[in-house]
Amino acid sequence: MFHPPIMGPAAVVITVSLPAFLGRSEAAAFRNQLLVALEQKESIAVECAEAGPLPSLWIQLLHAAATSAQAKGLSVTLKAASEECRKSLQAIGFDPAQSALVLE
Repeated sequence: MFHPPIMGPAAVVITVSLPAFLGRSEAAAFRNQLLVALEQKESIAVECAEAGPLPSLWIQLLHAAATSAQAKGLSVTLKAASEECRKSLQAIGFDPAQSALVLE
């Protein structure tokens, strides 16, 4: 679900909430949301406060979107990442210093 931009017109950011169930069909819909935002040249904030552990497919989607965004001068930020979310990122060796994905 898209929410209104959270910043002024100079820096448009689309906020996307992770769905409660992180299955394959939800991943496809989420990927499409990310692609639309990037095509519109908008940075993305992903609301993770309610997210539990992220499956590797979702982490791959987020990382790919962040890499694409960075190439366009945009960003993908995980906002309010839960402890479970952070642990799942650490479990696959996520290094925030080496990734385009921004943890807030």
